[in-house]
Amino acid sequence: MAKAGFDYPDPYTAAGDKRWETSEPTSAERATARADVTCQKSAKLVKAWAAAEIRVQHRLIQQNADRLHEEKARKDRWLAAARRVLKHEGRTNHQHHLSDR
Repeated sequence: MAKAGFDYPDPYTAAGDKRWETSEPTSAERATARADVTCQKSAKLVKAWAAAEIRVQHRLIQQNADRLHEEKARKDRWLAAARRVLKHEGRTNHQHHLSDR
């Protein structure tokens, strides 16, 4: 952005500039957005952010592996119980329909 003549410290600041709180985009806003997109592409910002997010998520998964396994086991038990109920209800409803004949 600096090469394009802007002094925003980061992409969030450019996008959140109070000057853009208008009913229609201004020519200055369009020019800033074009420069911002060009800058983000040249810096490969989205790839860098995605890589950082992946690292954070992997670390959190590792740090919480035991808890996540417990929650998955709890969910699996809940789903198994729900399937048993639905299977039982299906048999019961089928028997009622047969007795209606």
